[in-house]
Amino acid sequence: MDELEKFCADFLQRMPIIGFVPFAGAVSRIENVTAILLYRKDQFQVQMFAVPEGTIIPEHTHPNVDSIEVYAGGNIMFSHSGKYVFPEETVHEHDGPFRCATMRGAKIRVRPNDVHGGVFGEGGGVFLSVQHWLNGVKPHCVAADYDGLTMGEDHLAKVVTGAATAKKKLTAKDAAALEH
Repeated sequence: MDELEKFCADFLQRMPIIGFVPFAGAVSRIENVTAILLYRKDQFQVQMFAVPEGTIIPEHTHPNVDSIEVYAGGNIMFSHSGKYVFPEETVHEHDGPFRCATMRGAKIRVRPNDVHGGVFGEGGGVFLSVQHWLNGVKPHCVAADYDGLTMGEDHLAKVVTGAATAKKKLTAKDAAALEH
């Protein structure tokens, strides 16, 4: 296990249900997506993303971030390297007392040059982004460290580092180019 994997495992094991939300900078909005900062210390941070149904996050990279994306629940098709990592049929609820998603806690490693994205189906979805910020860049909302097609003009305006562009109408092909 490398440094990020150790931090991720420790955070997921110890995190109280309300996290360690800081006083300042706790919430960011990127188009229709809400990002909640759960933890930040030195070059590590954890953000929780709540994404409404119908949202497409096009393929992109984060040039200064090594991350582990953790599926929390909902109808999400994550993509990595142009293909869906969790096919839609494997992300569903089970019959337990809390009716949690069966893939809850599944992880995807996303290194700085790894192209990734997502499509959010009926009911939307929630995931955590456990991040190690690199190259001396101070942690901030990961959506602002972004190379690729953005979710829209609002997102494009918030990109601080990276080469981003916007497109009027996104499709599922924008989230996983090799799937369509």
